[in-house]
Amino acid sequence: MKSESYPGTFIVIEGADGAGTTTQAKKLADHLDAHYTYEPSKSKIGVKVDELISTDDSSADTVALAFAADRMVHLEEEVIPKLEKGETVVCDRYYHSSLVYQPLMGEDFEWVKSLNRSAIKPDLTVVLDVSAEEGMERVEQRGKDGNVFEQLDFQQKVVVKYRELKQLEEPIEFVDASNSKEKVFNSVKVALEDHLL
Repeated sequence: MKSESYPGTFIVIEGADGAGTTTQAKKLADHLDAHYTYEPSKSKIGVKVDELISTDDSSADTVALAFAADRMVHLEEEVIPKLEKGETVVCDRYYHSSLVYQPLMGEDFEWVKSLNRSAIKPDLTVVLDVSAEEGMERVEQRGKDGNVFEQLDFQQKVVVKYRELKQLEEPIEFVDASNSKEKVFNSVKVALEDHLL
């Protein structure tokens, strides 16, 4: 991952399945009048990524490479042009998801990190921290997305891996996501004020 300086601000919302990343990313984008986006992206590669993670048929190598390729297209075609114009971009998931999920699929952490070496570092990443049990309960309530990651035992490992991201040399703030949506959003805003405002 590389540090780049743009007039705009790049904020990422991360977390295990059911943590509320989409809800909070959209709320934050509305609050900041920012551009909302997500990964996997809506590009052709992003659509293929969604297909790859809907079954166990694809190798961990294929999934990791596809995510990295989609990420670069997403950055070059959507994120960076917005940042260059001085806009704020709020992204629902980014390379941190790859650093968490792909090693749990059997890939080497450093190899996955190297695949994403050209991805720009966010100005702030907010990790929504919630237990796997609560996260999966929320997933069941909303309806599953149909990806291979929506298993309690896997998500328990995901939660632990996200907490290990504190070792990365970049601004990462953890927010307790076990509260109501509004309380979590207030905590997200506080994290934003502490780091960026």
